[in-house]
Amino acid sequence: MNFDAICSFLETTSARLETSWQMTSLNSIAGLRVPDFITGKQDSVLRADINTLWTQWFLESICDPERFAEGYPGYAHIVHAVKIEVPSLFTNIEVSKHGELIKQISRLVDKEIQRRQTRNRIAFDPSVKDALWDVHGPEPRCWICGYRFSQWAIDKFLGRVTSEEIPQLQFIDYLKPHGLNRRDFQMEIDHVFPFADGGDDDPSNLRIACGWCNAYKSDRLSIYDVGAKPPIIQHPKLGRVSIPHPFWNVRLLSLHRRCEYEGGCDKTTENAELTVTSRHQEGSMNPINLRVTCLDHDHLGSDRFISKALAERLLKK
Repeated sequence: MNFDAICSFLETTSARLETSWQMTSLNSIAGLRVPDFITGKQDSVLRADINTLWTQWFLESICDPERFAEGYPGYAHIVHAVKIEVPSLFTNIEVSKHGELIKQISRLVDKEIQRRQTRNRIAFDPSVKDALWDVHGPEPRCWICGYRFSQWAIDKFLGRVTSEEIPQLQFIDYLKPHGLNRRDFQMEIDHVFPFADGGDDDPSNLRIACGWCNAYKSDRLSIYDVGAKPPIIQHPKLGRVSIPHPFWNVRLLSLHRRCEYEGGCDKTTENAELTVTSRHQEGSMNPINLRVTCLDHDHLGSDRFISKALAERLLKK
């Protein structure tokens, strides 16, 4: 993309506030190609998640899975619904190809309906916990952020009677406020592909996560599953600053699982606890400006940590 095209893109898209209710202006924006520098280092995550979301909306627009969450209509019903819509959706595709499109779309809609069928959770058998414990070894860490579990968490996870105390923190990372609740320190079994979205209990879909990461990961699948604007707090030293939505942290940490310091770093979630920081120090803490970091390569230094009492007032739900 040349210089003029870059300037045109920035000017056109930044003016959306004044033109967001004018269809002609929106048509102009929609026709633009997003330059790579806009999405930056998180390009793959941002583009993949939005494409997946658009596909989900497309399938739901043909046959809404939520209508059948409590009762499967049968595959024939789905095929019939799709068959009605395909001719008007694909007017530029040869009629001879419509049958294959109907088959493919029906299969995807059916899969989505099956995924959303109501299922009851079953408590994990102790053998599952033992198997995960064997995989993760004597010093287990959260698979998402690399938090190293305390003996209290290990004993609780394995059902042992323990005299160990719950970890107590004096200071909290205001960008990844792990440690405000008892659950944050716990070892929990996480479904990588969420159970609520159809994930199963197969060992290949199970990991050990800290309670903080597991709670904010929940049944979310896309970075767009939470609001677009980062929350704002009043930092005692830095003043008015933005903080990332916790799920943005979880999404990026779980995908990168290593320090993204451009000079190179050997810290990963297997040997260190990781967090997030900004790429551009004066920038907003939105997904484009976030990078995974270890504390050694964090430009915030001690300013990252605020007292637990203050964090409870500013950040706790």
